[in-house]
Amino acid sequence: MCDLFALSAATNYSAPRSLPIFAAKAGRNLDGWGIGFFRKNRAYVEKSADRAYHEGRFHDSFQRLARVVSSKFIVAHVRLRTSGPIDECHAHPFILQFREQDWIFAHNGKAPAIEAYRSDKFRLEDAVSDSARTFEYLLDGIAARDTESGDAPSLFRAVADTSRRLVEEYPGNYNYLLTNGSVLFAFSNHRQFLLLKGSKQLEGGLLLTTLEHGLSEESWTRFAKEKESAGVLMAILGSDILLKENL
Repeated sequence: MCDLFALSAATNYSAPRSLPIFAAKAGRNLDGWGIGFFRKNRAYVEKSADRAYHEGRFHDSFQRLARVVSSKFIVAHVRLRTSGPIDECHAHPFILQFREQDWIFAHNGKAPAIEAYRSDKFRLEDAVSDSARTFEYLLDGIAARDTESGDAPSLFRAVADTSRRLVEEYPGNYNYLLTNGSVLFAFSNHRQFLLLKGSKQLEGGLLLTTLEHGLSEESWTRFAKEKESAGVLMAILGSDILLKENL
């Protein structure tokens, strides 16, 4: 299963400690990696179809990015393929633009039903996977529900409604991270997210991962969906959880 990582902070941060630990602990994921971040309100993603970590060595580019990337939001993904070919196009995160904002998205899980979805507005032309179609579906839903206000509570409601409908219309396992550079959304309807704020061993800000035991020996908080809910959604702003809801 793929794994996810995010750092969220009120000011620009790098992740030279936590990103390599993430890659090493997620070493079973063999089919690519990617790191997404923002610079001057533009989203950038660097990714590869190679392993992020193998036989005690980190991929050179992954290690470099862990040192030099500085952003309020950093999203990373290591891939174990469940759909789509093994190539750079299918490594996460992905970028799409909506209302003159760049959005970064990364996903783990398995949802073959969503592969039949086709968006009229948003299209990742080179990616033929459930993850790509999920990203397009979410932006379609936000576009259909979002008011002119781009504030975090309004976006949260749009993302929540769309995520609930996603699970109803295209049943599957979804864990995703979605950010426009102003707020980070984290959704899970299987496995869990582990969260740590104000780490003494890693970076500051707020750290989030799907890895079972977190990235350090500190007390990570587990977030998972409640029974009978469609999933749990969080909106993270800076180093705080702004909103959280079981859908």
